Amino acid sequence: MDLQLKGRLVSVIGADQGTQAACRRVLEGEGAVIAAAPSELSYPLADIVIAVGGVRPGSDLLEVSDPDDLYAAWDDMTDAVSAYRAALPRMLENKWGRFVWVGSAQAKSVDAEADELAAMTSLGMLGLNKVITGEVGSNGITANAVLRGGIATDEDVANAVTFLCSEGAAYLSGITITVDGGIGSGIF
Repeated sequence: MDLQLKGRLVSVIGADQGTQAACRRVLEGEGAVIAAAPSELSYPLADIVIAVGGVRPGSDLLEVSDPDDLYAAWDDMTDAVSAYRAALPRMLENKWGRFVWVGSAQAKSVDAEADELAAMTSLGMLGLNKVITGEVGSNGITANAVLRGGIATDEDVANAVTFLCSEGAAYLSGITITVDGGIGSGIF
């Protein structure tokens, strides 16, 4: 299937290297061009920005004692926001762009095996996606999320991300796809 991504420049950033690598592979297979070293210099040229949050299994927000854990979760979000902001002017000029956040399905679940720091970060990014959708969505720019849970593989996540970057998903914005194989107990 041709997802019409040939020649689109993609910046993939974030903490989870396995998910990043899978996204790069699948997007390259669709003809996208991956920024060799995503940075503040490449973001303004990107057609697509994929931000991948960190995974912190067992993190209990009210019991986190190491401030570095909180800072790492904060960094996931601020790095994504910086990349989004840098890429937005060109996307507005081109009337085309894609933002995809990859985070934790815990943001939509009541599972006991909490990843509360990643859930908190993902909820913040879901809010940002809604703001982008409301403010610039009519310019051909989408902002969506893929939330990973259960036994989903990096490839499962990458396939959902790639679909959200495609022309076929042009009218999907502000949405969240949970990739968990039906294992989660999403509450919304």
